[in-house]
Amino acid sequence: MVTAVALFTALAVLLLWGLSLQLQGQLRDQMLERAQLRSQQLANAMAGQMESSLAVLDLGLLGLRSAWPKSRAAFDEVEQEVLAGLPKGLVSHLSVIDAGGTVIHNSLGVVPGTFVGDRPHFQALRQGSDRLVVGEPVRSRLTGQWQIIVGRPMFRDGAFAGAVHFNVSSEHLARLLGRLALSDNDLVALVHPGGSFLARSLDNAAAMGQNLPPERPFLQNPTAHRGTYRIGGAVDGVPRLFGWQRLPGSGVVVVVGLSQASVLAPLENTRRRALLLTALLSMALLAVGAWIGWLLRNLERRQDEARASQQRLEVAQRLARVGHWTYNPDSGVMGWSQEVFRIFGQDPAVFKPGFDGYWQQVHPEDRGTLEAAIARSRAEHADIDQVHRIVRPDRSVRWVRLLAQRDPVAHERSYSGTLQDISELREAQRALEQLNTELERRVKTRTRELTMLNRDLESFTYSVSHDLRTPLRSIHGFASLLQESDADKLSDDGLDALQRIQSSARRMGLLINDLLSMAQQSRAELRTQHVNLSELARSVARELEQTDPARQVRWEIAEGLSAQADPVLMTVVMQNLLGNAWKYTGRTEAAHIEFFGLEEADGMLNFCVRDNGAGFDMAYADQLFQPFKRLHRLDEFEGTGVGLASVQRILQRHGGSVRGEGVVGQGATFCFSLPLEPVRQFLDSAPDPR
Repeated sequence: MVTAVALFTALAVLLLWGLSLQLQGQLRDQMLERAQLRSQQLANAMAGQMESSLAVLDLGLLGLRSAWPKSRAAFDEVEQEVLAGLPKGLVSHLSVIDAGGTVIHNSLGVVPGTFVGDRPHFQALRQGSDRLVVGEPVRSRLTGQWQIIVGRPMFRDGAFAGAVHFNVSSEHLARLLGRLALSDNDLVALVHPGGSFLARSLDNAAAMGQNLPPERPFLQNPTAHRGTYRIGGAVDGVPRLFGWQRLPGSGVVVVVGLSQASVLAPLENTRRRALLLTALLSMALLAVGAWIGWLLRNLERRQDEARASQQRLEVAQRLARVGHWTYNPDSGVMGWSQEVFRIFGQDPAVFKPGFDGYWQQVHPEDRGTLEAAIARSRAEHADIDQVHRIVRPDRSVRWVRLLAQRDPVAHERSYSGTLQDISELREAQRALEQLNTELERRVKTRTRELTMLNRDLESFTYSVSHDLRTPLRSIHGFASLLQESDADKLSDDGLDALQRIQSSARRMGLLINDLLSMAQQSRAELRTQHVNLSELARSVARELEQTDPARQVRWEIAEGLSAQADPVLMTVVMQNLLGNAWKYTGRTEAAHIEFFGLEEADGMLNFCVRDNGAGFDMAYADQLFQPFKRLHRLDEFEGTGVGLASVQRILQRHGGSVRGEGVVGQGATFCFSLPLEPVRQFLDSAPDPR
């Protein structure tokens, strides 16, 4: 028995010491992991500050670069303003270097002429793109101090023309890094993408000119943005926990190193107390107590998990407004969840749930329906899914959905189910019904209004067709008779005035015809079907060639272009677009007209008509599709300015669009789109119900 107790005691002591050492190791690892996470967070915070500082420097460089081509006085003013806006001591001076690498200006007032073309930072500026370049630290040939060159290239007509850069003090950056609240052995450093120190909060002078070993993770993987590692310091060999963050654009790395000794120092007293306590527990043979404590901890954890699960269930039910319940008809016991109490507006501490209490709060008008559903469920052994109203103690009415089923697992009769508050859903349904009713009323009102507008438009069309054409024909006819009968009696000015009258009458007639055509196209009903646009374009091209057989025009019409559209209206579109291309290439020797398709995009088919004719000035592109707006004089090209407006209106009715691009003397391109699926006809295109 003594041996058994001794063995048990020995085993208990060994177990206790093993657990103690394991917990200490885990605590140590957790401290180190947290320290690494903290170093990463500090590096991220410091990276934000450094990125802001680089952004301020870059903004200043951009302002200086834009001012350099101007007068020297303007540049000096910008120079003083930029330097005054920078933190004091951050920048020792700025320099401007020509394309050959010679300093042609510096803010120190030193005579220009210093050659920096052999410096790596200048080589990077000359060979790179237009970006901010952060160079490796160098000793300034003007000040003798370690400085970091932050520069931007300058370009003239796309070629490298020199650079403008700031000479940033490494010591100033080191002091900025040292402001981070760290222990004496902790450090913050800026590292060049090539591995050299830019600034170091500890022993900055000793770190200058040194390169980090290539095994550092941010040097092994230049594309990585952040990370952590453990290693001895490259300068002083102190073991540290490092976190690093790479700045976007410049590639500069912010490294924060927390001394492992300082991180673990707060743990030393804890470790000593743990060893002492372990020794006392071992001597007192409290292994049983430790075992019981372990059991209690497990029990508490399970209880916490159960409570957390119950809380999550209650939160989910509250969010979904769904509660659950149980009911035993034999014992009359009913259980409600917290959400059911909330739905009924009852206090769980006062109200005792029961079938009678539930029934009393059912709305009187819904009791008959609910009673029939319960009776049917009992007779058919079916589930219950019933929507009814309840009346809360405050007399407010709520809509609920009751779901009930018999528990197939219980040995005795037992029912369970859910109760959901659907009052907001019912209100939303009622609001939606009212909205639909209002929309139907508005649609009918809009239909009546559009019908009246269509009738007014027909009256206007009739007036234009009959009341305006008749006097125009009379003017033109009498002018023609006057020219035939009394031409020899009129002076040259009179003949010219007579011809102007005839020309104006013909042009007015064309305008009336185009106006009537556009009105008719806007009112015509869309009858969409498959339209072969390639064949339609060839047909229009043949008609145009017949109007002037002597013209030589090279046509390029792509094969297989088609769309779902109204064939009559699409004929108008093609006649206008191809007709314009034919008209505006009339003075081009090698006229060339194309019709081709583009890739589908966002459910739209895209087509283009391109020519090498007169083109137009894009400054007036907003007038292209306005009725009666012309971008060319009438004596250059005939027309009324209605064609493109008709094209836009037709395409919009199809659910598409049109746009134009052009260059004066080089031609124009008009691209239009049509939906893959035909759109519904709008009310304004519906026929008159009369």
